[in-house]
Amino acid sequence: MEIYPSTTPPASPTLVIDGSDSVVFVGVLGLNGNWLAHSEQAGAPLESLFPAIEATLDAAQLTLAGIRSFIYCEGPGSVLGLRLCAMAIETWSRLHPQSAHYYAYNSLQLAAALICVDTPGLDQALLISDWKKGTWNALKIRNGQPSVTEVADDTTIANWTESIYHLPQRKGWQQPPANATAVEYRPDRLTEAFQLLRPTESVELYASGVNIFQKWTPERHRAPTKSGSPNCSAIFDRSSL
Repeated sequence: MEIYPSTTPPASPTLVIDGSDSVVFVGVLGLNGNWLAHSEQAGAPLESLFPAIEATLDAAQLTLAGIRSFIYCEGPGSVLGLRLCAMAIETWSRLHPQSAHYYAYNSLQLAAALICVDTPGLDQALLISDWKKGTWNALKIRNGQPSVTEVADDTTIANWTESIYHLPQRKGWQQPPANATAVEYRPDRLTEAFQLLRPTESVELYASGVNIFQKWTPERHRAPTKSGSPNCSAIFDRSSL
């Protein structure tokens, strides 16, 4: 199943960060794609990201200075969680330039790939997640393989006659169809779908509603720093981790 075949695998150890779901997932991959450690932390992304990073690095007996590459979820999912993770990765890779190698994966493509693994013989299906009222992030499974993530409206969903799955990523704006099967999000199974990894020059987040990958940078929309106001970069300067 080739979607984004990468000629250069991530250098290890690799820090994996996924803020797309209602919990933050962090893991460290070693040689041969084996997990050295991974953890999940529930709660608000700003409060849960750093404890998850610290716990995972401690379990792997590593620090941020020892990381050689990053794998991140580009979305779709929790906008706040994804952007906080993006800011953290960009900051840490500047503090430790040897780690500035990035690989992205799409949350719906990961979930769909695992559906295909767990459901041999599945031919046609639709996977959806909430975007905003009346519209959904959607991905079609064709011939047992996931396709690209796009946007579908309520009418498209209602007219779908094959199997339908729902990935609950965050507090939804709407109820999924009654016939949709809920899917558990499993970033800890990323190693079963490494063909999804896409090398990127920087941390690039998926833009729902526009069927392209749009770069998001932490500099955009930054308010001028006032004397005595918090320095956002200091929040992410966790050099001791």
